[in-house]
Order: sequence, then structure tokens, then C-alpha cells
Amino acid sequence: MQKKRLTFGVVAAQASDIEQRRIMEGIIRQAKELNIDTVVISNIYNPDKSAYTLDCRKENNIYELLGASGFDGFILLAEAIINTDLQTRIRKTLQARPDIPVVVIGTPSADLMLDHFEVISTDDSADIEDIADHLIEKHGCSDIDIITGSPDTEVSLLRVEGYRKSLEKHSISFDSRKVIYGDFWITSGQNLAKQYISGERHMPQALICANDYMAYGLLDEFSAQNISVPESMIVVGYEYILQRIFHYPVLSTYRRNRAAIGAEAVNILFSKINRRNYTSGISLKGKFISGDSCGCGICREEYTSELLEEKTEQKYRFFNLFSDFAERLTVCTSMSEYVAALAHFTYMVRDLDAMYLCLLEDWYNSETAESNSGAVMNCYTIKNNFTNEYKTSFVTENDISAILSYCSEPCAYYFNPLFFGDRYFGYIVTVYRNPNTYDSIFRNWLKTVSNALEMLRLKNDINYLTQCRGLSQQHDTSTGMFNRAGFESAVRRAAAVSPEDSEICILLLKTELFSENIQFDNQESKLKTLKEIADIMKSLSTNKNELCGRISETAYVFAGFGSYPEHFCTTLTDRLSCMLLHASSYISEHGTNSFVCIAETYPAGQFNYEAAITDMAERINQEAALRTEQQRQPHFSDFQNLRDAIYLDPSGNHYSDELCQKLCLSTGYFRNIYKKYFDISYHQDCIRSKITLAKYLLCTTSMSITAIASRCGYEDEKYFMRLFQQNTSHTPNKYRMLFQ
Repeated sequence: MQKKRLTFGVVAAQASDIEQRRIMEGIIRQAKELNIDTVVISNIYNPDKSAYTLDCRKENNIYELLGASGFDGFILLAEAIINTDLQTRIRKTLQARPDIPVVVIGTPSADLMLDHFEVISTDDSADIEDIADHLIEKHGCSDIDIITGSPDTEVSLLRVEGYRKSLEKHSISFDSRKVIYGDFWITSGQNLAKQYISGERHMPQALICANDYMAYGLLDEFSAQNISVPESMIVVGYEYILQRIFHYPVLSTYRRNRAAIGAEAVNILFSKINRRNYTSGISLKGKFISGDSCGCGICREEYTSELLEEKTEQKYRFFNLFSDFAERLTVCTSMSEYVAALAHFTYMVRDLDAMYLCLLEDWYNSETAESNSGAVMNCYTIKNNFTNEYKTSFVTENDISAILSYCSEPCAYYFNPLFFGDRYFGYIVTVYRNPNTYDSIFRNWLKTVSNALEMLRLKNDINYLTQCRGLSQQHDTSTGMFNRAGFESAVRRAAAVSPEDSEICILLLKTELFSENIQFDNQESKLKTLKEIADIMKSLSTNKNELCGRISETAYVFAGFGSYPEHFCTTLTDRLSCMLLHASSYISEHGTNSFVCIAETYPAGQFNYEAAITDMAERINQEAALRTEQQRQPHFSDFQNLRDAIYLDPSGNHYSDELCQKLCLSTGYFRNIYKKYFDISYHQDCIRSKITLAKYLLCTTSMSITAIASRCGYEDEKYFMRLFQQNTSHTPNKYRMLFQ
């Protein structure tokens, strides 16, 4: 598919956080100016290694998309990617794509960095220097503490360096004892506040907190202990993460110019791709945001903007708390219901223009559902403000171009993982025209979506099979095999790449020819027979060149691709018949006369799927019509029951004289009618039932020939082998080898 425009990938983590959103605003806005699509790949929870559990590890499968085709450049938001295993994973993926330029925003760790990456960042040192200048020049402070992050991280040390520069510039001695190391989280601020209150640490005139979280922790603890700010001590934060309305007093802080650094990254990438020299014209300098915690007073414009943002979040928080979203999704029993419910509740995601649900083809299969580069995915359109087209398409996991082709203008596409525990389902794509994209509330929305998918998957359990339909556009949910559309699609794909001189073998099985006469005592019987047939069909498909499917309630199909020996079709149908005749639940319910199977081989170069299936179906229908007519013959049901009993217990004693007495028929009439109905004499059919059992055991077990002979009622192994060869033209060992 031809691309409409350049595509820049943004490698993020927990992109809902305000720090990442501010960078994204700059990236998206500048990309739109340059007619570039932005594809953001991000996890949801983003725990560090110490907090990693099985419950969230699968979310990082989303980063397999970094290997997708169509990317022209990458922007890496380094500071957000805190897990070392994930850093290594991303680096190795990008290392395999050295032709694609990468710009890193922030200070990357060694696990994340490669030589050809270009690193840009706001100047943390200069920002903190501005804050210290404000405290010294505006408020006359000379006794100033600073709390920063861990001494092992470069960003922590850069912020201390800015503090030192300001002190030295104003001829104030730097005292390392006034530098407190924390972890950039609320608890660090709380602990420091307790040290000040207890007298363990001298309370200075002012405190610089190297991020707002630590400042909020300190303000909350001071407020709880009735310590006045700024009267007792001036407090200033850094990074401006909003949330000021939840803390007292309103924090004075410093806004880093994250939007500018995002725009700068886009410009650098664009210049690299177009092989142009780039001179930056964007100022990365931040801005001091005044509040009450330093005594300067609240900036009305900034505070009003914060209130508007909070009101917007409050609205969507209300939607998520009080809607029946989770309940509506939980009761869904089919994918169509699930998609419809998602579409109804897209109003809960802010500023959304389009949404696509992309699930692995076998997402509901607990044994195989896993990210697999190149795997087929079902892509459902949940919302689309660009066109009125709501369609389901099939895409491959490593090809995102189909999704990007839906929109006529440059947009931002967010790819977020859908997973539950150790099971990866796929991803959800949200599309935005507006640079102000989703927030942290969306995490709860996604969690509900994933949990409901797991509920829907569980309903695919045997107890719910008849109620739960349509879990996949290409698979039959009752058996896990391909459905009609899926099988046809898979066969056409395989046929298209098969050598012209190879062959394609198609087998069609029709079961339950007289199912209208069957009354199941309970649903469990139905499910049991269904599982028997499905297992038998799956046993035919032993390698990647063989496929099987369920194309209707009672029709199953097999396809193989390669070169086949003479009489292969006869051998294949014989094997299938043997296995079905020993599917005890099925034969007990439907009888030995209730199925027909036909197999044919076709030259790959002349193969016509539709013609082949139509022809075989017509032949099966003709045979079914003959058997239906046969059903109306006198005593046929009695003879059929007798034959079913023979095949269900081949080694048992089935004396014809006793049967004649039971049916009130002469021996001669009995034998004539039996041969007329089944085209084989009664005696030969008893032998055939034993040989059929032997074939079944040879195909499905590793039992010795001696044991099989005994199981079929023959004590003389040599006699059994001679009889087997007379009926099959093969020795038992040779017959067994046909299916290995």
C-alpha cells in the first residue's frame, strides 16, 4: 500500500502522564505542520524492574511494532522508559534498523543508547539556576536547600549543578550538606518535611524541589502539621505537572518547555530524512509559574488553564466511575456485541477522532495467543470521524500502513497493548487530530476493555460454546479451527505461493446426515461429539502445509499442499473414516451411516477453490440423498442399529442366528437385506469392523501388532496380519508408516 505521507514513530512509556503528553503536544503539532503522521507506541503501566510481575509483563509486547514497516524516523522519550529489560529490548530492535534516524529526548541510559542516536533535551541545569536566581533576587534568600533524585542518575546531578551555579553567581557558598537526595516521588518530600519539623534538619529560608511530586509531599505534610508556607519556609517545585489545586498553598513551580523539545525533535528528524542542514529557531527556555508557596501570588491565566484542565478530567473521570461500561462489556457473548459496546462508550475517551481494535487472529486461544511478528490480526473499526466507513479488515501485526491509510490528513495514532495476566490479545489504536491526546483516565478504560476480553475468552470454554459465537472473523469458536471465510482465505494464500507443479489435496467431510432425527438429552452430548470430530480433523493437519476448518455446522474440510503419492486421497478418506467409526460418542448418537467424506487432488497451477468445493459438495449431497432414501426402506433402522453395535464393539460376538431371531427374519433374508443395504455381507462387515479398529489403533497409538491383533479379537498374530493385508493391500507396519 502506497504511503500518503511520512510516518514518525514515537517510542514512549506510560504516555498518559502529563510529562509525556506535553512533549507529545509539541511533536504532534509540528508533525501536522509538516504533513507527517505520528505513531506513538506505548505501554500502560510501565513498572520498573523491581516492581515487575507477570500481570503486566505482556504489555511490553506492544514494542514489537518497532519492527513494523513504514517508519521513516523514531523519537525516543528516554526518561519515561525506566525498566532496564525494556530499554535493552528497544535498543536491540532499533539497532537492527540502522537506516532509520533516531532522535532521543531526555538523558538515555547506557542500555538504551546507540552511537547513531542524536540526543536533545531541555537544559535542567539552566532551569534550576533560574529558580534559584528568583529566590535570591526576588525574595532575598541566601539559605536555600535543594531536594533532588538519586545521586546515581545524571538528571539529579544536573539539577544540583544549576543550583550550585546560581549560588556561586551570587557569591553564596555551596554547601553539599544542603543537597538532599530522594527518589522524585511524594514520599521523599514527606520524609524531608518530617526532618524539618522534628529539628533533625535545620529549616532554611527556601527549598527547591527538583520536581513537583516531592514538593507536593512536603506541602501536604507541612499542612497537616500546621506549618505555614511561605511564612516558615518558601517552597518551589519544578516540571509543572498540574494538580496544584489539590495542595495548599498553591505551589510556585517551573514549567519546562517540553512542547518545544518535541517540536525540535520533529524538525531534526525531518531535516535528516531530507538531507538538509538544520539550525534551530526554537527556544527551549522554560517559564517560572508563580504561586502562593513563594509569596509571589497566583498567575490567574495559568491557574484558570489548570482549572479548565481539571474540569475536563473530572468530566471523563465521572464517565468512567458512573457509566455501565464494564457491565455492558462483561455480558457480551460475541465479538459483534463486544465491538458494538465499545463503539457506544467511545465518548468516555477525550478528544477521540477514530479507534481501531486489532486482535491477534487466535487471541482467544490460551495455548497459542501470543505476539508473533507477521501474524494475521482482525482489525475492527470502533469509531471513525473521517469517513462513514465501519469495516473489519485483516492486517498483519508488523504492517500498520493499513490503519494509517484510513485518514486523509496527518494525525496522531496511539498504539496501546491489550493483555490480561500472561496473555497478549493485541492492541487498540486511538487516533487524534488534536495534539492534546488521552490522559491517565484512559488507563482505566483500557483495563476494562482487556478484562472484558478475558471474560469473552473464558466464555469460549466448552460450557459456553453454543452461546458464544463470532470471536474471530476467521475462526470457528466452537472448535478453534478455521471457519468458512478463514479457511478460504488461508487456502487462497497458500495456493498463491505454491509451485505450479505441486498439488493441492482437498477433503470434504459431511457429518450428521440425519441430524434432524437426533434428540440430545443435554447440551453436553452435543459438545462432546463436536470435540471428537474437531480432534479427528486436527489430527489430519500435522504440519504447516496442511489446514483444516469447519465451514458449516456439519461440514469440515482439509487442505494439503505439496506432492502426493498415488492413491493418497483414498488412503486419507480411509483413515478419516476409521477414526470417525471409533468416535464412540458420535457413532452412538448419529450412527455409522451418518457421514460422507470425499477427497481430490488438484494441480496447484490450475486450482480453483470455489469450483473444487462446489463440485465436492454436490457429490456429497447426491450421496446424502441416496442414504436419505435408503432410510425409508423396511427394517433399515433395525439393521443400522445392528451395524452401529458391531462397529462400536468390533471384538464382541455378533452371531447372525441370534439377530435373525430377534428381528423375526430368516437367515437367508437377513443376509440378503444386509448386503443390499450396506453393499457388503454381514460376515465380511464383521471382519471389516475389526480391520477398521486395527487401522484406527495403527493411526493413533504406538501399540504393538501383537497387542492390536489381540484387541481386535485375534489370538493368532500371523493370521491377523494375513487378513489385514488381504483387506488393505498393506501390512500393518506399512499402513502405520503411511501416516508418519
